[in-house]
Amino acid sequence: MKRGPEAHLTKPAPGAGRDPQAGDLAEFCAPGTTSLDRLVPLADGISLRVVSFFPRSPRQPFPVVLVPGLVSVMPTFKTILIELTRDFVVHYVETREKSSSVVRGKVDYGVGSIGSDIIETISRLGLEDRKYILFGTSLSATAMVDRAGDFRHPPIRLILLEPNAVFDYPSWSLPIIRYAAPFYRSIRPVVKWYLKWFRVNTVDDYEMYRINCRALDAADPYKLRDVVLAISSYRIWDRLGSVQTPTLVVYASKDTFHRHEDILRIVAMIKHSTPCDLESHARIHSPELVDHVREYLRTI
Repeated sequence: MKRGPEAHLTKPAPGAGRDPQAGDLAEFCAPGTTSLDRLVPLADGISLRVVSFFPRSPRQPFPVVLVPGLVSVMPTFKTILIELTRDFVVHYVETREKSSSVVRGKVDYGVGSIGSDIIETISRLGLEDRKYILFGTSLSATAMVDRAGDFRHPPIRLILLEPNAVFDYPSWSLPIIRYAAPFYRSIRPVVKWYLKWFRVNTVDDYEMYRINCRALDAADPYKLRDVVLAISSYRIWDRLGSVQTPTLVVYASKDTFHRHEDILRIVAMIKHSTPCDLESHARIHSPELVDHVREYLRTI
């Protein structure tokens, strides 16, 4: 594995901390790319898995920090990572609610804490005094917005993929979520059934269902419980004014899992925002997304 300048702050990720669905990292990057997979310790005792990809000859001078959404797994981002690593150094950061994180004791899983982790990880990677691009999806995109005013050195561009404005879980589901962790394996098929028939547009956006199934299969049930309960009452609206970085907001208008009208309102409320509708997650998780990102970054 490649050793980067920040390696003294990290340690290799143990087998228990790895994404069990990830396999060989070579399949997640362009040919000739080397990788560094490790746990990055943060100030509050949490350690996050960070996988850095180093192309042999990056064609873009700015590294990308890619942070996936709620309990998302690396296979979901395989195509995006392959395309990005053709041009960029990429740091793939797994947040505290992921199975890969090392957590000691009781911690907060709220949006603000996840955002603070992202800021600290950027500092630990040695990017705080450099120009970089921050790319977040779903919950992580929301966390970046929430803590936008706290960046001492903000990114030069922000890419938000389907940010959540709210996390309105059905009221009947929260008591179940609170007590269901010990029975997660038994309940998981029912959750998938509910998502398939009541939440996801499986006709026009079946990839969203696949993404959710991968996430549910890899989730730590206790961390998942804690993060869902922590974010269930969150609202983003009073945080959007703090985003001063030029921002590309990518969404899928055929997606019924995320609130389309909320994303359009987010676009309207971020001062320097550019919308990009790719209609479905099959298109979002394809080379087409990275083509749009490359085009957008020409404005730098």
